[in-house]
Amino acid sequence: MSTSDTKSENCSTGEGDNMTVLPDKQPCHSCNCDEVCEPKDDSLFEDSCSEATESLFSSKDNSCLNDSMTLLDLPWEQVLSYHILPYLSVPDLFRLRAVSPACLELVQLHFSYSHVVNTSPFKDNFSPKAFEIMTRDCQSLRVLSVRGAKSWMTNGLLLKVIISNPRLEKIDLTGCIALSGASMYCIGVNCSHLKHLALRDCVWLTLDNFLSFLCNRRDIEFLDMSGCWNVNDDLVVNLVKTSPSLKHLLMSNLYGLTDRAVVAVAHSCPNLIQLNLKGCWRITNQSIHLLSQFCPKLRFLQVMECGSVTEDSLKSLRSRGVRIDRLPPPSSSLARLEPLHRNNPHRLNLVL
Repeated sequence: MSTSDTKSENCSTGEGDNMTVLPDKQPCHSCNCDEVCEPKDDSLFEDSCSEATESLFSSKDNSCLNDSMTLLDLPWEQVLSYHILPYLSVPDLFRLRAVSPACLELVQLHFSYSHVVNTSPFKDNFSPKAFEIMTRDCQSLRVLSVRGAKSWMTNGLLLKVIISNPRLEKIDLTGCIALSGASMYCIGVNCSHLKHLALRDCVWLTLDNFLSFLCNRRDIEFLDMSGCWNVNDDLVVNLVKTSPSLKHLLMSNLYGLTDRAVVAVAHSCPNLIQLNLKGCWRITNQSIHLLSQFCPKLRFLQVMECGSVTEDSLKSLRSRGVRIDRLPPPSSSLARLEPLHRNNPHRLNLVL
């Protein structure tokens, strides 16, 4: 049997140079995580132990490789972790992790240095085991986004990450319906640097869950509570009093919200840029008038499906250049065109 045949046989059986080869459709053989981000194309996870792969990741005692440098000979922290591995996708990182013990150690080191953990592209098609592997050594996260993790994201997984990373600035829990108030309490107690919090469709959110968040003045700038059915006026009133730095406040489809909440927003949030009240059908012109008076930086307003909000309160905002998701009535458009028609009777033809 030739040398190359022997090498191929050893690689396929896991013998030889301690090379661990990914079996078909098992991207995380080394961590027994067979659910990690598996794409529809199973061929992406198929691997073969070729001579090129060996020469790349191992320094085998071979006459032609005695003076060569392998990938793992490069500085791990300064080069591989900061300048190469960030360009790999999450599935690719788990593939690399399964190549050899040294690669496993390298990828785990990279995970521990990460400032961002984002599973949003995979939504609910992710593995709790994979998330635990990615975050178990993290202590310097700035961004945590698990948008769409409806079933696999639980309090047990999330609380460990929150407690270990107190300097988190952005947390996106959109659609994480398997969580509970314990997660919100933990965020309120530990994340004093938080600026961006997305809780869209977290139907478990209540005022009691938010008490820890309301205890201290916050510098939060973005808050999305859309679709959180249990959010009421009391929560919003207390929230804006402790978070005057709010710039983007999204509260669409909160059917219990009334003018009392919007009045509190207008008086307490002078830096407000965007306010989303879509579907809040109890809101009226009374509170919208106050936005034009007390929110000079407002640029975006969503009031679609707010039947009691009319052009009487919106026209002053339109005159300031505020972009509203509802078109002005046709009469208003014609009124704006009349002066132009008088000044240019031959250049403007109106067909009515």
